[in-house]
Amino acid sequence: MENKSRDILIQILRDMDDFAEMKGIDYPPIYLLGGSGCIVGEYLSRATTDFDLLDMEYASSMGRLLRILDRYDFLDLCLTTIPQDFTSRAKKIQDYKNVFVLSREDIILSKVGRYSQKDIEDISILIEKADRALLAELIDKVVNREDLAERVKSAFTVNLKLFRESFYV
Repeated sequence: MENKSRDILIQILRDMDDFAEMKGIDYPPIYLLGGSGCIVGEYLSRATTDFDLLDMEYASSMGRLLRILDRYDFLDLCLTTIPQDFTSRAKKIQDYKNVFVLSREDIILSKVGRYSQKDIEDISILIEKADRALLAELIDKVVNREDLAERVKSAFTVNLKLFRESFYV
């Protein structure tokens, strides 16, 4: 099922990209994270066909393209525990005009923010190939973000302690 999920996600993105090309739509970068980002970025395998996208305050004209994705969730940057410079580490998905997956380290930090059992399972796989020194540096950037919602920052701080104890970061 996991490879089938990746095939489905890739095909949906292909349909969106093809539609944009056919209609001459020059769309801004789309950043994937969560389960769909992990699958498309080939960080891990699991079953999902919904997309988690960072809300980049897209123009309403993006609705035409995003409808093709069918099931998607927008994650507000002020509620997502990643550093503001995530774009510098994002991985462009080859053969797509403007589709990116967040770095393994940024996805880990987004999962520390919620730290559910599923997030912990994903982190345990993602951390095997993560750059721990970079991860430590990025943690400091998240902790020092001034635009992060206070409730989110507080939960991140609590979860960060558990994360560090479990994963030695």
